[in-house]
Amino acid sequence: MHGFVRWAGSAAIAISLGALPANAAPTGGVAQMAQNAPDAAGAAAPAPSPPANSPDQIRKAQVELKRLECLKGRVDGKLSEATRQAVKKYWASAKQPAGDVSITDDLITELAGRGDLYCRPPRVFFGFGGRSGVGLPLAPGVRPIPVPPATPKPPAEPQ
Repeated sequence: MHGFVRWAGSAAIAISLGALPANAAPTGGVAQMAQNAPDAAGAAAPAPSPPANSPDQIRKAQVELKRLECLKGRVDGKLSEATRQAVKKYWASAKQPAGDVSITDDLITELAGRGDLYCRPPRVFFGFGGRSGVGLPLAPGVRPIPVPPATPKPPAEPQ
């Protein structure tokens, strides 16, 4: 396996070092790829994105919001009040300003890039310095181990 990887790496380096000179005409597959690549003058126009809030986009966003635990409702492809609140909850977790809710491909891509359970608040499992409510967050689904309260030791008797 390692020999193949080393061979493939050497082949890739050899191919890149053996590039065509500036005045040489490309042939074969290279010429075909060069014909298909858009140049700066005649750049291909990007495909038009679908309008915002299409049922398919809403369904994809709802699936992602459900995975992030922002959405508590159903995945139905409708921009309901629960879906709007879920998007606002996501924006609050991402520390982004809340605005008018519009489901776009950019929003779906952003949602897909986040880790699971993004909207779930961290859970505390122990504290430091006797302050309650301060500690390290637990992984989702882990329960804290109960710690019995400390009992003071009686003072030592003089002998």
